[in-house]
Amino acid sequence: MLRQKMFVLLPSLFASAQIFAVSVYDPFSYPVGSDLAGQGGWVLTAGTTSPKVQAGSLAVPGLMPATDGNTLVFGNSQMEVRRFMKNEAEVLFGTPGQEFNGQYWYSLAFKVTDLGSLDTNGDFIAAFSSTNQTTEYGGRLYLRKDPLGAANGYNIGVSKDSSAAVDIAWSSTVYLVGQTNFVVCRYHTGDTAEDTLLWINPDPSTYGAAIGSEPPPTLTASTGLNLLATVGQIVLHQASANPGLASIVVDEIRVEGQWPNVTPIPLTMSITQTNGTDVYMSWGGHQNLFIQQATNLSPPVTWSNLNSFPNSGTINSYTATNATSDPVPKFFRLVRWYAE
Repeated sequence: MLRQKMFVLLPSLFASAQIFAVSVYDPFSYPVGSDLAGQGGWVLTAGTTSPKVQAGSLAVPGLMPATDGNTLVFGNSQMEVRRFMKNEAEVLFGTPGQEFNGQYWYSLAFKVTDLGSLDTNGDFIAAFSSTNQTTEYGGRLYLRKDPLGAANGYNIGVSKDSSAAVDIAWSSTVYLVGQTNFVVCRYHTGDTAEDTLLWINPDPSTYGAAIGSEPPPTLTASTGLNLLATVGQIVLHQASANPGLASIVVDEIRVEGQWPNVTPIPLTMSITQTNGTDVYMSWGGHQNLFIQQATNLSPPVTWSNLNSFPNSGTINSYTATNATSDPVPKFFRLVRWYAE
């Protein structure tokens, strides 16, 4: 009789849903008190003060993982850091430095801890950019002081590429200093007809939803030019100390190709034997992953991939055929895949 045992890896990894997509997952697991610049591929490109790594994390219940690593803090100065996003073409085909057009998503958690001199015009704190177009930013995540004067209140906004007030879509909701927010942004390069979308604190029940099944966005930026032709970098940004935020905490940056990849949920798997010979596996979530098999769990364990390339994020099941073709035990697990 086939002996079956299932193990599910729960690493802080995730997968892209389109070929040649870029991928980043950064929980800022760097030494507390250190500069972000110079670590994890981050480079300081404006100002003289890098974001600092601080202990603790911002919890986003429902995500996989909900918390991990440390956090960043910056504010009260001009600052910009960029991280190049390794892509699948580089990993699979040895073509380094490639940047591609198309649809890209990022998500992150943040908490404003001091509004400082932030004004009602606002400033963007995160965006996409490119090594070829360093003055263009796509999917700008804006914050502004509440124009109606709520104490310690601010609004969240988004634009395609523009800094013009008319092109920034703002939420009328007032968010407060000390509140943790989780946002998801969808950006499409090059095509001005494509909207930039932002979700603010989406319902956790929608995390990991199949491609095309994400909830309606909170904000839609539909005006302004879209001059960023390709995506190759994720950016954290503050234009100036005055006006500007005095302090903001940022955590858990994810960049990928679709909604389920930037809202990953725990991988839980069920397994059944079918037809007397096959093993059917199904799991929650729609991330790309490897299905792996081992014949024992005694160290050193050797896991082999059942699929040569990560299974598409559009599926959440897999059948291992002829699993009973030999008498040894079979153990299966899921491993999230990402480009770096």
